[in-house]
Amino acid sequence: MIIESLQKDKYGRLDFTCGNEALDRFLHESAYQAVVKGLSKTYVAVEENDETTILGYYTVTTIRVEAGELPDRILRTLKLPKHGLPVSLVARLAVSEHRKKQGIGALMLFDAMARCARVASDIGGVAIVVDALDESVIDWYAQFGFKRFEPSSRKMFIPMVTVRQLLGVREEPPRSRAPAS
Repeated sequence: MIIESLQKDKYGRLDFTCGNEALDRFLHESAYQAVVKGLSKTYVAVEENDETTILGYYTVTTIRVEAGELPDRILRTLKLPKHGLPVSLVARLAVSEHRKKQGIGALMLFDAMARCARVASDIGGVAIVVDALDESVIDWYAQFGFKRFEPSSRKMFIPMVTVRQLLGVREEPPRSRAPAS
């Protein structure tokens, strides 16, 4: 399986269906425009031997959450300030109806978390946030370490420090070279 950045005319986007009309419609009608406008980035999973059929997709972007939205214990544990905090958002994640229960969603989530961790290392970010579509998805995200913002909320987060531990990566200090003059 390959996970790559969405390209305009490479895939049969209109053939993709995951069982959720809003997720299908986003991929069919809006995902590429969101990429072009710099609003978000969508990645698609395809087979190595058939790069035109989308097995699943996810969309990521950066947002700011108010510190008060996160549980106090997290703010204290991570020693975070009490103002708006930069986070990555996995805005959508969907798997083709024909490929569910094969681990594709988990692979895409780990790919998204790795991307978000790299971005956070470069520009900052304290967590990854997801908005679970319904209660049935809460347990799925929880198995990977995501916690609810509040007990009744479908909005969930995982601290970036936990993501790095889960992926077995450590944050490296940024290094860059000035161009030779």
